[in-house]
Amino acid sequence: MLSSDEPSGWGAFRERQRPPDVELLSPASELVAVLQRYRNDLDAERAAVRKAVASTLSIAIEQAVLAFHLAQVLGRNEEALTEAGLAAVHRQLRIVKDQMLEALTGGGIEVADPLGRSFDDAADMVHVVGWRNGPEFSHEVVAETIEPIVLHEGKVVRQGRVIMGAPSYSGARQGSEEDE
Repeated sequence: MLSSDEPSGWGAFRERQRPPDVELLSPASELVAVLQRYRNDLDAERAAVRKAVASTLSIAIEQAVLAFHLAQVLGRNEEALTEAGLAAVHRQLRIVKDQMLEALTGGGIEVADPLGRSFDDAADMVHVVGWRNGPEFSHEVVAETIEPIVLHEGKVVRQGRVIMGAPSYSGARQGSEEDE
């Protein structure tokens, strides 16, 4: 109980100064600040993951191209290796190449050789670096694959580099007098 000598009511309190460096926030404002900090951290981690995935995919694409080149080298040199008594070495290298391609396929990377495809079928997936004309070509086709088409999950991630073949144009009109 209060004695009659003590003041009662708000007059019993005296005003105090609030320290200037203390900022009072509502619980909702503090929650927003914490969530924003977590969101910024999450965004930074997602960016780091995207960068790591892109780097890994780039390496896998290069490995796919190298596995394709290994297959070409093995194909071109099979007879020479066999004649040199290295058929077993050729077989071992071919198995390793197949395992490399299987591992890439397991990661969603496919290697496609456009050799023999028509120009219309391959045009969107290749970069043509040159043309060969000759009677051996009845229409425009991929005559040589310099680098394969690389796909990731069915989408082209690296165009192939090819040389196209086309029929000879010896019978075609070339600047005849009728054109003048």
